[in-house]
Amino acid sequence: MPIYEYVCENCAKKFELLRSFSEADKAADCPVCHSAQTHRAVSKCFSKSDGMTVSSGSGGCHSCAGGSCASCGH
Repeated sequence: MPIYEYVCENCAKKFELLRSFSEADKAADCPVCHSAQTHRAVSKCFSKSDGMTVSSGSGGCHSCAGGSCASCGH
């Protein structure tokens, strides 16, 4: 199961949860204030394949040249 990051809209606490893909967008109770007013945050990721490095903080992948595409989410 993947780890997802969430942000509480009530107290601004950022937290992570281990959840199935089907539950990823469901609200999660904040561990600090217990509010259900939370949303999933966009997480940074890093991967390396065939000697190429792709990071979500780089503004895009090699296939979209920093524009908007479905493969890297930028």
